[in-house]
Parts: sequence; structure tokens; C-alpha cells
Amino acid sequence: MEILQGMKVTSKWVLPSDTSKSGHLESPDKTWRKICAKAGIERIHDLRRTFATWIVDEDVSPYAMRVVLNHGSIHSTSIYARANLGLVRRIMAKVTQMMNECTGSSVS
Repeated sequence: MEILQGMKVTSKWVLPSDTSKSGHLESPDKTWRKICAKAGIERIHDLRRTFATWIVDEDVSPYAMRVVLNHGSIHSTSIYARANLGLVRRIMAKVTQMMNECTGSSVS
């Protein structure tokens, strides 16, 4: 709000546009397309999935992810979060090590 209050008022719109008939920005499609092209992605929503993947890479709990992503249910979060193969391998190596320690043999 401080930023908006500090802006010089030249229009009744927060995002005025000289080219639209309504006088304000109606759709950010052109800007989104530029952002996507620069990021090398097809859809702006891919950025959200990438963000979720980065959170997974940091071993953040699914419940903390749900809060960060502002999801109503953990199911929504699971759709965004793709499995981190490095993390899966570390977990499997740890389980294998624990099995080897318990049995005194080598499980591979």
C-alpha cells in the first residue's frame, strides 16, 4: 500500500493502459508470454511448479510446503511437488544401510 500511496495519481486505475479501450490493463498475457520466453517455459504456472520442486529439493515437509504455496489441502501440494530423485536415492541408501546393520548382511 505504501508503494501505491507514493505513486503520482494520473489515472483512477492502478495499472493504466493507453492502448486498451477500458483505460486499464485487462490481461497480462503479453507480459506473461515475455516472462515465459525469458524463463524458457511454456506456461507461467510452470514457475509455481518449479518453485514447489525447489522446496522439495530443500527437504521441506509437505505440510510446510502446503502453507508456503497457500494450498487448502495437501493433495493440491502433491500435484505440484515432483519427486526429487536425488532425495529418493538418499532415502533408499539410508534404508539399505539400516537393513544391512540390522541383519549383519549386505542388502543391495
